[in-house]
Amino acid sequence: MMADGQEAQARIEALEKQVEALAANEAIRTCLYRINRGMDRIDRDLLASGFFPDAKVRWATPDAVDFAQWLETALAVQQKTQRVQHLIGNVLIERDGDRARVESYEIGRHLTPMGEDMKDLIIAARYIDTFEQRGGEWRIVRRDKVADWIRIMEGSDPLFEKIPLAGRRDRGDVSFELLGANVFHSLI
Repeated sequence: MMADGQEAQARIEALEKQVEALAANEAIRTCLYRINRGMDRIDRDLLASGFFPDAKVRWATPDAVDFAQWLETALAVQQKTQRVQHLIGNVLIERDGDRARVESYEIGRHLTPMGEDMKDLIIAARYIDTFEQRGGEWRIVRRDKVADWIRIMEGSDPLFEKIPLAGRRDRGDVSFELLGANVFHSLI
């Protein structure tokens, strides 16, 4: 039987491990949110902050490419779209030390030019990510984007032009007034 002091110490150590696991999972989720915010606001720094520079990405290509190459392509695509929103959820995290395997679901809505018209391109996808913790920070080292379904619909937004406070795809968006650019780097 453990002495009271030993039992208390064991409980403290168990709680410390739980807090460490919760903090790591929250850091990973926050990284995912930061990436999507970077895509929606066409913000290179926010988007890049979710990946280590040596990361590999496979997204709309049969083979993985270097992160820098993917970043330029992703930003060029985002520049062509008008109203975009990426929603992320169903985040499943399996950590093993300083590495984690993460699957997350995403629905992205993109008002984008297709031929002479603007169309709503809606993509339901999953990210299959490998994260690493380096220097106390969790970021992606490998990302595979798997499309589950895609819909193309009429891209009419007649009411959007009448909205007094509409979202913007840059740092002029009202969210930067309240949250700033680096808010998602902080942890609890």
